[in-house]
Amino acid sequence: MKAKEHKEPKKGLLLKIAAVALGIYLLYSLISMQAQISEKSSELDLKKQEYNETLIRNEELQKTLDSYGTDEFIEEQAREKLGYAYPDEHFYIDVSGTD
Repeated sequence: MKAKEHKEPKKGLLLKIAAVALGIYLLYSLISMQAQISEKSSELDLKKQEYNETLIRNEELQKTLDSYGTDEFIEEQAREKLGYAYPDEHFYIDVSGTD
């Protein structure tokens, strides 16, 4: 009977060691997964911001496309890009350098 009694404590000790090892592994896995979730959440926030910026830029481009060829668009381009003005308009340039 002594042989059986010796095996019982060894099995119990091995079971406890295995349980502790499993607990440590699960804790490590949980912490690791939490770090990955946090990283992916940050990436998602960045992608959402990029998406919103792209939407805004697309809206601006769509407005430009919609106005392309209209009298207002042609006038704006002539004024801004080519420096054109109506004959009776006067421009004053502030060269003082103050705001």
